[in-house]
Amino acid sequence: MNDEFEEEINLMDYVKVLLKRKWLVIACFVFFVLVAGVISFMMPKVYKIETVLEVGRIQKETENDPEQLVESPTQLLGKIEGDVYGIRIRQNLNISEQKYPKIKAENPKDTNILVISIESADAEQAKQILMEKNSLIIADHEKIIETKKELLGKEIESIEEKIVTTQEDIKITLDKITPLENDILRIEAKIMILEEEKENLEDKISALQEQLVFEQTPGTQFALFDAKERLADKKQETEDLYLRINSLRSGIEEYNSEMNSLERAITDYNSQINSLRAGIEEIRLTEIVKKSTISERPVEPRPVLYMTIAGILGIFIGIFWAFGKEWWEKNK
Repeated sequence: MNDEFEEEINLMDYVKVLLKRKWLVIACFVFFVLVAGVISFMMPKVYKIETVLEVGRIQKETENDPEQLVESPTQLLGKIEGDVYGIRIRQNLNISEQKYPKIKAENPKDTNILVISIESADAEQAKQILMEKNSLIIADHEKIIETKKELLGKEIESIEEKIVTTQEDIKITLDKITPLENDILRIEAKIMILEEEKENLEDKISALQEQLVFEQTPGTQFALFDAKERLADKKQETEDLYLRINSLRSGIEEYNSEMNSLERAITDYNSQINSLRAGIEEIRLTEIVKKSTISERPVEPRPVLYMTIAGILGIFIGIFWAFGKEWWEKNK
């Protein structure tokens, strides 16, 4: 009980000291707040200037290949932080290195977006710097895109040349087929003649065989033998011509197969060209999503925050001063 009573007495002593020196604490509070306020209002106003870029792409994502950007946002972020563009910007805008502000950049996760900002008292100059930086980045990316388009264009031209060559091969193959077809027609006409001659010989042989039944003369026998020999020759010649036709048709089939293969190649080439042209159409330039803009309110100084901190600090210093003064007066 005594300890608790003593603690209550000590606490009351502290309260009494604070009440006794309250104007000192209040004075410290007001002084620090006023100083912070005056300093805040005397400080130059710093504005935030911000721009947002979306990095373009040179290849759209497919089942087999990932999306290919003009430049990795991480790489571009490193170039900005490494002041790669700074030298050209300072030269173009005639800004000294001492007056060149610090540029911040960030790449939100899983995006192709790059947020670039400057905090500066000279807002217009900072805005010009960001505009110039955007121009340089876009110009560099346009060169990369133009190079990609040129490569795709040359690849298309190369494939188109292959198509022309293949079409010429088809024409050459067609020119080879035409003589073979003419040969077949000629041989078929010859076979028709041979068939007629065979029929005539068969009729002659039949007539001679009937004659031999009644008249066995050497002349008739020789004529029959000659007719049979000539008929055999005609049959052999006909068979040879049919074999020749089959050979020619086999050659035509081979040429047709070759033409089909060439036509399929042309179809594949056209498909490749369409794919490449679609790739060119899918190329997306790097764009300015948000133009360089100046914040409506300054980001620095922040009078309310500074005065609040100063006020809290003033109270603590006032309390410390009050107790210190009380101790001094009791022990001097």
